[in-house]
Amino acid sequence: MARLLIVDPEESLCQLLEIAFGKKEHLVDTATSGEVARAKIDSQTYDVIISDVRMPDLSGLELLEHARATKNRAPFILMTAVPTLSTAIQAVNLGAYRYVIKTDSFVEELCSVVEGALKSDGELR
Repeated sequence: MARLLIVDPEESLCQLLEIAFGKKEHLVDTATSGEVARAKIDSQTYDVIISDVRMPDLSGLELLEHARATKNRAPFILMTAVPTLSTAIQAVNLGAYRYVIKTDSFVEELCSVVEGALKSDGELR
């Protein structure tokens, strides 16, 4: 059982992912804003952090920077419906574990990526 933080401005997506990961017996916290997520990262230890790239207040990249600045070594997975090469490069340079694109098979792919991150003992790729 792992503790996950899922950050996405769409509450319905947070709920969907909370159900999907709950079925795998993971503990899931959600946040619909970057600021709320930052506060959770500061007060709780997570095994994996999953964040959308685009949020109204704080981008996923800024959240990743914050996590790394506070020495949080949890694998950080960025997800997006609007992938760009520059964002993917930034994600890798900041130490993201993976960059996942929201497609039709997004939930299954994200579950697979999270399981891989947990098996890697948090090693950054």
